[in-house]
Amino acid sequence: MDEKNIGLLEAIEVALKAEKKANEFYLDAYEKVTNEKGKDLLKQLADFEQNHYDKLNELKNSLKDKGEFIEYEGTEFRPFVAKSRAEISAKIEPDKEDVLNILSLAIDAETKAHEHYKKMAEETTDAKGKDMFEKLADEETMHRRILSDEFYMLSNKGGIWFWGD
Repeated sequence: MDEKNIGLLEAIEVALKAEKKANEFYLDAYEKVTNEKGKDLLKQLADFEQNHYDKLNELKNSLKDKGEFIEYEGTEFRPFVAKSRAEISAKIEPDKEDVLNILSLAIDAETKAHEHYKKMAEETTDAKGKDMFEKLADEETMHRRILSDEFYMLSNKGGIWFWGD
């Protein structure tokens, strides 16, 4: 394995640790939030990060074993399906300050993850690898945007989650 791949494997290890930490963070936040919309968003984000972790692990093993990059299809959010839409939509988040803190920490983590994947994409010459890291960076940007929107709405629109509307 050449020196360039060793540096890439180290960058993948950093990303693996960050994805595992993000998954655990979102699962912990899921337990703290009472609103069904908030719980759904946080659970889906945890699932995203777990998928990122799994795909990065698959990439690491492929690079070590075969010296090859893998295809990455990307991940999509599932639509939110409310049990009772009117009841859930109007429910004010009782622990708004705690939730805003959770969202703020998550926004910072997603920003750092985006930057890490962008750098990996820039430093990778393989087309599959570049595509994978760009997709991961785009997904982290999407997470940051969604979290920022929720932060704004919870802060300025009466403490109500808007995820899924």
